[in-house]
Amino acid sequence: MKPTYVRTTLLFIISFCFLFHTAIAQGLLTVQLQNLKAASKNGNVGLTWKTVSEENLLQFEIEYSEDGRYYHNLGFIPAGNSINGDFYEFEHAVTYSDSAFYRLKIVDNNRRWMYTNPVLYHVNNTTAFMIYPSVVTSHVLNVFLKDPFKFLEVVTTSGEIILKQNLSGKTGRINVPLSSNLSPGTYVVKLTGYNRTFIQKIIIQ
Repeated sequence: MKPTYVRTTLLFIISFCFLFHTAIAQGLLTVQLQNLKAASKNGNVGLTWKTVSEENLLQFEIEYSEDGRYYHNLGFIPAGNSINGDFYEFEHAVTYSDSAFYRLKIVDNNRRWMYTNPVLYHVNNTTAFMIYPSVVTSHVLNVFLKDPFKFLEVVTTSGEIILKQNLSGKTGRINVPLSSNLSPGTYVVKLTGYNRTFIQKIIIQ
């Protein structure tokens, strides 16, 4: 009888611990979140989301990943804890040239947490019609700036800066002459300044 009692007791303890851990890991029952979106904003990636209701929440932690597997923390926004829900915004300066995944880690006051499903953002949503042509044949790069930047750099794929131009916060169309001695190949155009970074690949023929 004693072995049976021990096995039954252990089974109960294991089952209780499993259920308790599952409740902790799965986290929140006190928030209803909808409409997590990623879109172009001020040359950055603008994340927005809305909650239908909140209670006992601590914060929203924002994470991103370039491969959908390994995520990096970008920061957090405190929760408003409004019974009727709230609207949140967060901006991420673009430092990649293709696409990235974004997700939220929602944390409550008891440090329980849950992840949202990730959303995929294509950087072309930001770069479309901003630097053209993408294939340069005339040794002139046309840049149309809706937002101001401080500097423009043309960089080789190995990281060497071959051109740096002071933009002085200008907007509108700017023509940037390129040296006729540049070797044909792939280069990166980088715009920086005012807490934003913009990157686009070009091909010089």
